Amino acid sequence: MDGSGCELLVNTWIRDALFALILISVVWAIRSSLPSDLWKRSQPLTLRATVDVVVKDRWVLPHTVDDLPLAKPPLVNWLSAPIVDTFGFTAWSHRVVPGFASLLTCLLTMRLARMFGAGDAVAFSAALLFAGTWLGFKSMLLVRPDPLLILASTAGLCAIVARLQGERWAGLALSGSIAFGLLAKGIAVLPLVLLAFGAPRLLRVPRAQWPPPPWWVLLGATLPFVVWIVATESVMPGYPLSVLVGEEILGRVSGTGVEASGHSPWQIVLGVWKLPVHFTLRTLPLSVFGILAWRSLPRHDLSALLVWFVVLNFLVFGFSASRRADWMMPAVPALAAFAATRWCVNWRYPMEASLGICGLGFLVMSLNEIQNAMPWSEPLEAFAGNARKAIRAEPAPVLVIGNDRNHLVGLLGLSDIDRQGPTSLEMLEGKAFETVDILDE
Repeated sequence: MDGSGCELLVNTWIRDALFALILISVVWAIRSSLPSDLWKRSQPLTLRATVDVVVKDRWVLPHTVDDLPLAKPPLVNWLSAPIVDTFGFTAWSHRVVPGFASLLTCLLTMRLARMFGAGDAVAFSAALLFAGTWLGFKSMLLVRPDPLLILASTAGLCAIVARLQGERWAGLALSGSIAFGLLAKGIAVLPLVLLAFGAPRLLRVPRAQWPPPPWWVLLGATLPFVVWIVATESVMPGYPLSVLVGEEILGRVSGTGVEASGHSPWQIVLGVWKLPVHFTLRTLPLSVFGILAWRSLPRHDLSALLVWFVVLNFLVFGFSASRRADWMMPAVPALAAFAATRWCVNWRYPMEASLGICGLGFLVMSLNEIQNAMPWSEPLEAFAGNARKAIRAEPAPVLVIGNDRNHLVGLLGLSDIDRQGPTSLEMLEGKAFETVDILDE
């Protein structure tokens, strides 16, 4: 038996892994040199939930600001907690899990491109186009569930393509990807589930060539999520119905939830144009390449599956009264693989051109981050580091006053903060004496 095919597969995996490692290292270096963005995009909530797992040992349902339970599945907190517990409550320790997820996503983006016939130059171009867009760049090292959801979606896309090609391992890989996505961000994995069921019909594959319906795949994928739901109900009765369904799903659609506060259901219809426009602008020039590739795509091309995944993301998240382009992050690797294999492949030097585009994107996004940086962010993190050292040297009760949704408390490693802060020196002293009395008891 000739082993050259297997050897070639192993070699491409090695080359892709090395390229992904270099790319993520460059992104990490750039992000580390820029002003910190840990205060943005609800990242403080994720930090606080991870700290709550470490400090309070609340693994099933971590708490965040105001001692409220986390509104999303805590997979990112579960994975980050051992690292943070080992290396301390630092900014970089919270970023290890998102960074590793981004590394795997880049690797799978190249693998996805290779499944559509890409060579090294085009596969590397797919990773560069993913990293060089605003949404792709921001998703890397983002201390949120999103990097895990992007990884799950990209792995699931690879599994769906392999399943259509008759690979035996594809069903198990798809089930694992959906399970991972459900525990990362819950209902946000729905576009992948819809594509898993609708792929043969969307591609107009003859019914005789359809793979078996993936019901067992979905059943196996939902079991871990259902176990977590049952556990949360036992810890906090009514939480799944009121928060996961009422707030995270119905609240976003009806405009009554926190994320959609002040919006009405009419905006679902009147604002239908917003999400595609925002997504197109935040993925330039990748989105333009994708549109050009789609216009020249031949019929019955399997890569149309990637376009359908982008469309399904529009349809699912378009039902939210508050539309945000960053919800579309899982669609960026699919768009990058599609544009690279069906448009950039025609360029004379696809990798060199993609590298230039990526470098220009890094430059523009870096200047934007510097311009919009908060002057208190860096001093706040420096203060947190000094405060941690002081607390370790001389342990004492810590009272935080006036802190809301920045990342100070998460970097201090504190949980269950009383935000009813004193308004005078006398009240502050009384608060401190109360805390000391409690500790003495």
